[in-house]
Amino acid sequence: MNSDILSECVLLNQALPKNGLVKLTWGNASILSDCGTEMAIKPSGIPFDGLTEDAVSVVQLSDGTCLAGKKPSVDFPIHLKIYREFPQVKSVIHTHSRYATSWAQAAKPIPILGTTHADYFDGDIPVCDVLTDIDLSEYENSLGETIVRYFIERGLNPLNTPAILIPFHGCVTFGDSPKKALEAAIVLEEVAEMALHTHALGTHTTPLAARPLFQKHFERKNGKGKYYGQ
Repeated sequence: MNSDILSECVLLNQALPKNGLVKLTWGNASILSDCGTEMAIKPSGIPFDGLTEDAVSVVQLSDGTCLAGKKPSVDFPIHLKIYREFPQVKSVIHTHSRYATSWAQAAKPIPILGTTHADYFDGDIPVCDVLTDIDLSEYENSLGETIVRYFIERGLNPLNTPAILIPFHGCVTFGDSPKKALEAAIVLEEVAEMALHTHALGTHTTPLAARPLFQKHFERKNGKGKYYGQ
């Protein structure tokens, strides 16, 4: 594993509490290796401010073997499933950030209600399926599978919808770089809070007339002819 990726994994994980996305050790971030055969992920139970490069867990994608560092986060199977199915994803973040998790606990998608949301996500932030009792026996694997299945069954590109809510649990974001995955996690929390306040004001759905506006905002920042930079 490239030492630059280990260093970047430390910085990415430490950015989570700095941006108000995690408390205690409630979250983890990972980065895919340049060769795509391993990932670097936060170890289990290590405080973010005490994370070092030599402690970062290096996990083999093919079989989940820990090759170096300390014991990986209990959530590492979720990351593995996403990387295996979507090679365009290079970084994954899991948090229990307050507002996004509030929507997850309600098992409700975060509706697209404004252009801030549309700049980063091409529609509502979805909620994956609730696990069955049988799924709980392989809990983390099942969470990864249900996230992957959501995107596959609907033909969605996870880079266009770079976040998903886990019912009654938390949220996961992804990107084609650590920077993009972190950006998605930060924006997810912001739009989750704004949507909650917008609901409190009595607006619960997006008028159909606003959809072209939202599509324009997404395309100018993310489409083939993107030109937006603020």
